[in-house]
Amino acid sequence: MTLAAVALAASGCATAAGPASAPTDSAAAVASPSPSEIVGETVTGVGSTGWPGVYLPFPAGARSVSIDFTCDGSGPYVVELGDTMAENTAAISGLCGDQKPMMWPVTPDTLASIAVTVVEGSTWKAIPYFSTAESPRDAAVTAECTAFTDIFSALFNADQCYSNYKAFDAAVWSTRVQDASSQLEELAGESTSSLKPVLAAMLQTVASATVPGTALAGTDDAVAHVRAACDANQTPSVINAEFGG
Repeated sequence: MTLAAVALAASGCATAAGPASAPTDSAAAVASPSPSEIVGETVTGVGSTGWPGVYLPFPAGARSVSIDFTCDGSGPYVVELGDTMAENTAAISGLCGDQKPMMWPVTPDTLASIAVTVVEGSTWKAIPYFSTAESPRDAAVTAECTAFTDIFSALFNADQCYSNYKAFDAAVWSTRVQDASSQLEELAGESTSSLKPVLAAMLQTVASATVPGTALAGTDDAVAHVRAACDANQTPSVINAEFGG
């Protein structure tokens, strides 16, 4: 149920209700190389690199890069350009054999490296295509990812603070979930991106939750789909967690 590869901003559970805040195929659109792009130096390896990974030289004037990544087998992979936490970007994950768009912005502060995580012994190759154009982002997906992060955080906190931290009772949990469900309903209704059907399906699941602590039960697939679209759009999600110390 978590959004992988995101930071949990920890504070303490609060009893007050937390904030919750034809479709475009943006995930496929963000990584279409243009004829003006410059093919960079191909990077290859076997197995995982660890972080920060392998040096990836950036040509002068580059403002974005798309990467054609392939790996042997059918196991999972994660590709990270630079330092995603520091640069507020997203790593891209998937399964070897299933290519997907990968694009990142390049700024003067971007760490010139690529880190790859694959199963042991998997051979991989990354071909970078640099451009002087900024990395394109779908405005609708950007706005909807931002709103979804607030809603998911509210649902996550409701479940965690009730079940694990006993911070409030079932009545407060119910109020929080109802508030977040209302915001999810509004987001799904107004969505103009490819996320619309996924948000609508998740709404049905969340709105039917009646057992305290189970607001997010059965939403893993929907959350993973939203997360993948947000990552491809380079609008990563950060869960605002209310628990921890």
